[in-house]
Amino acid sequence: MRPHYLPREFTHALAVVVYIPTPANADAARDVLLSAVSRLQTQHPDTLLLISGDFNQASPSSSLTKFTQYVACHTRDNKTLDLFYANTKEAYHSLPLPPLGRADHNLIHLQPVYKPLVQRQPAVIRTVKKWSEEAEEALKDCFNTTLWDVFSDAHGEDIDNLTNCITDYIIYYNFCVENTVPTRTVRSFSNSKPWITPDIKALLKEKKRAFVSGDKEELKRELRRKIRQEKDNYRRKMEIQLQQNNICGVWKGLKTISGFKEQKSQPVGDRGWANDLNLFFNRFDQVPTPPPAQSPLLLPRHCLCPQ
Repeated sequence: MRPHYLPREFTHALAVVVYIPTPANADAARDVLLSAVSRLQTQHPDTLLLISGDFNQASPSSSLTKFTQYVACHTRDNKTLDLFYANTKEAYHSLPLPPLGRADHNLIHLQPVYKPLVQRQPAVIRTVKKWSEEAEEALKDCFNTTLWDVFSDAHGEDIDNLTNCITDYIIYYNFCVENTVPTRTVRSFSNSKPWITPDIKALLKEKKRAFVSGDKEELKRELRRKIRQEKDNYRRKMEIQLQQNNICGVWKGLKTISGFKEQKSQPVGDRGWANDLNLFFNRFDQVPTPPPAQSPLLLPRHCLCPQ
């Protein structure tokens, strides 16, 4: 399904309807369901996947560990047989309703409470360089008029300080790049894909206006064509980085596509707990202290030897 309004982090929505009869083999039914869900997730990794139906006694909660079950009320007598799963958290709130007609199962109203990613994470404002042929020519003129001997005479044969000084001159201290290449301020939204360009954003705005007026078919085809083109350009960009052995750029692109975020480890315990660990693991490195010499008067009577 592809409704008109769908949060950009989801490409489309897939609904899986399940019915497991009472005499069915619960383990076999869960295996079939898990196989179908895994296949759908492999084919459409960014989809909103919804699973609903009458599961009877074969609840798949232990198999669908990445899904959230939203039915929190009884659906038949005092049992919850009808379940609803989604592969995103904090998406729905369930409310019980009376049965429909003479049905023996209650209706469940799932009220959406999901907040799109663009509302949960504010836009990031960045300043980027606007490179063009005119900016490159101005930068070349700046390099040609620079007296590079001044740097080499000041640092002599100290190659490390010379490199730092030239790098600071070119990039950081409002010389060369800062003075010749113009900058512009852009806003990066958390739900934007890496291949979303200003041209695609303009087409998206035109699509919204066309939806209101009713003439949207031509713009939909143009938008699909432009998205395919930009995806192909992004793919070629990553292939060029891989051919140039730019592993850092390739890894950064893969993390952007997959949405990978490094989890910062949280400290556990306090200083006393850390000291106890140090004492425990370093106990073998400590030199044992010899026991003090005991006086013969303190030894047992049977250990005293006759003179």
